[in-house]
Amino acid sequence: MKTQNIKIALLHRYGLAGWICCGGHSIPRMIELLVERGVEVHVFGPRSADVLDAAVARNVVMHELAYEWDRANPTHKWSRTILWFLVLPWLGLRCRLMGMAAVLHIDDTLPLTGWILRIFYGRNVALTIMDFFCRIYTEKHPLLQPLGRLVEWLDFQSWKFTPVLFTKAFSTQAYLASRGVPPERMFIARNPCNHAIFYPLPNEEREAARKRLGFADDDFVLSHHGIMHPNKGNDWILQRMAELKAQIPDIKYLLMGDGPEMANVKRVAKELQLEERVLLPGWIPSEHALNEALNAADVGIAMRIGQETDHFHMTDTVSHELACGKPLLAVNLRGIAEIVTDGENGMLFSPNDPEMFNAKLLQLYHDKALRQRLGSNAAQTSREVSDLEICAHQVADPIIELVEGHKR
Repeated sequence: MKTQNIKIALLHRYGLAGWICCGGHSIPRMIELLVERGVEVHVFGPRSADVLDAAVARNVVMHELAYEWDRANPTHKWSRTILWFLVLPWLGLRCRLMGMAAVLHIDDTLPLTGWILRIFYGRNVALTIMDFFCRIYTEKHPLLQPLGRLVEWLDFQSWKFTPVLFTKAFSTQAYLASRGVPPERMFIARNPCNHAIFYPLPNEEREAARKRLGFADDDFVLSHHGIMHPNKGNDWILQRMAELKAQIPDIKYLLMGDGPEMANVKRVAKELQLEERVLLPGWIPSEHALNEALNAADVGIAMRIGQETDHFHMTDTVSHELACGKPLLAVNLRGIAEIVTDGENGMLFSPNDPEMFNAKLLQLYHDKALRQRLGSNAAQTSREVSDLEICAHQVADPIIELVEGHKR
């Protein structure tokens, strides 16, 4: 009698296509590795406005929910997340009834997910630990802090018995271990980057991209992209721009994305009289267009305000800027410093030292050769750290061990 393939479930609130486009470039290869080992991969999530590659679709069994997630729609980040919490218990129960050997809720960290899946599905769960959203959104609100601490404590209790935990940085593992999470259950899974999508453009294509975005030849353009959470500190960057505009007369900021802090960013830009210097295009319609936009900038910016959980990231912004061969001016956090070495493949600054940021940005502004050297080294770092094959194995290998242990 033919042995039935062992089944696993991938759960993601963006849907598979949306997940791949939002930091999951290695997922197609990871799925291939699982299928090669006789694993039947089932994917549960909403319909996605992004198009799923036909080759990827052939390797999975899709179970789409009755609503759509569109990364270009700023309201979906919240409304669809609420819907996801409502359907997650049902998905866990369905996976149990379908006989899934493991459930993977990876590349996304949501509060209490570990408990929900433990109760409604069972023990064999894999999670990614990256964002501590309860702390991010309650730390500045004294009335909400006790609730945030309670939810975080509950999450830690679930992580202590979760068999596979992925992190984006080793510093996260050290922190989790200090809180009682067994080190042998934690695995590194760096931010992957498809170098056929994000790469340095030739000079003529870069200049054309600058013109399409409305930048002049003399403009000195900073870039950043992503969801505007409160801990991203974009208002801090605007403060530094206001201080430097006399020394860098043509400084501009290409700030791509959207989120809860957009209104605050617009308010601060207006107060500092930077409205003509800050370009806010919202979400870029495609990754290829994002690559062009990043290449149009002179310096990539990676900023966080320095909360404890900010140290637990490499961040997709860092990943994409490195791949584009941009000189990166990044906040000196432990997760980022695992990848970016000051003066070699980027420059680091303290989020509590505005003068350091200003001095290093002025150094980059005046030294084109330095920008070129840092950018070239950044592209090499990206090829070493974010290679799709390496990143796919970082996720697939622990999962294969988990499900084969279940099979035994």
